Amino acid sequence: QHLPLNESASMATGNGDAVPERDGLVLHVRHVKPLSEEQHLPMQMSSQIPVEFECDNFVGRCMLIHRPRWSYDNKESPEDYPYKRHFHGRKRLWEWRLQGKFKRRPGVLYCGVELETYVPVNFATRTLMRGILPLIQGALQCKHVRHEIGRADDAQLRPVVVAPLWAADNTLVHEDPAAVPDLTDTTLPAGMSRKAARKFWEEVWDGGGPTWDAVSGGPTFTFAVWGPAQLLDLRSWVFRKLPLMWGRNLSLEPFCGKQPAHAVIYELDDDTRSEHRQCHKTYVCGVRMMPEDIWSSFAMGDGASSEAEGVDPENPLQIRRSNSSESFCSALSEEEAQCEDRRLLSQRPTSPAHVESSPRVCDGLLSPREQLPMPLVRPSSSKADERRWTQ
Repeated sequence: QHLPLNESASMATGNGDAVPERDGLVLHVRHVKPLSEEQHLPMQMSSQIPVEFECDNFVGRCMLIHRPRWSYDNKESPEDYPYKRHFHGRKRLWEWRLQGKFKRRPGVLYCGVELETYVPVNFATRTLMRGILPLIQGALQCKHVRHEIGRADDAQLRPVVVAPLWAADNTLVHEDPAAVPDLTDTTLPAGMSRKAARKFWEEVWDGGGPTWDAVSGGPTFTFAVWGPAQLLDLRSWVFRKLPLMWGRNLSLEPFCGKQPAHAVIYELDDDTRSEHRQCHKTYVCGVRMMPEDIWSSFAMGDGASSEAEGVDPENPLQIRRSNSSESFCSALSEEEAQCEDRRLLSQRPTSPAHVESSPRVCDGLLSPREQLPMPLVRPSSSKADERRWTQ
């Protein structure tokens, strides 16, 4: 079940009428109640009703607001759309909002994107990703972006691109429930700066800050993330107007494969660990995102492995994936890439016939079989990490 059509969003036509615009993106929110099975609740883009959910260490609501394609360049138009007063005149294309309470004092928290399985990419794609990383860091105003590589033989390590939660664009904390803003407000009140948010969270992680008890349950948190929104067009599933692409769109599929991407917030049971393994994560929130056309192909039983397919036609470089290369997230590491470049010059690529497939696992945020007629993916892997915020 999903909601492919946003009836409230409109698209201007030549005769001045407005017609509904398809979301282009299938969204589900992870929902896990104690002693019950995991569910994925459908979420409508730019809905006025947030999705209520419960996760491992969080109870709250979330929403994704996204402007229609025809409004991206902020041209003056009499046509209206949800949250136009918020978006018009700004570069951001979308905003992810989350609000609720932690069930207990959280450990070190990370926010970003997680893939379900390793996705091999070729040398050209990896080179592009090394150029995109500084743009992501600049958009987040945070250099502490963590990247995990993917290995097809380790199901407990997944590709991730995450930053500490204090890098969120807006953070509000309210002890008084009456002061908590409405998550559906056109524009949320301004909260802590990143500097103030970092100080707040590091105090919490050191045992200070607000209290959590059985009566109050701790303060109410409100987060808004839009930093990469000027670079990522989720409706079209492309990087948009990248300087290194001379303004042309670049498809996300060669980097993510034909599988969901998850917008996640999670904590580690020990932030000194060298790897972000699934068994060490406790999820605060997980939103599963997948382009509607890819979702439909799997629902119709056409979800063959994407490794043997060509790239999306929108990809201007016509990049093709190779089983001998690194994953989407490992491509972000200059140090890893330099080592790999030297390796590729001295070795021939490994034959795909020698690459073993890893078994499917159903822990964490892996898409449940009962919701997708064809299994989407197999698990992933990771790389050694630095201590807390060291890149």
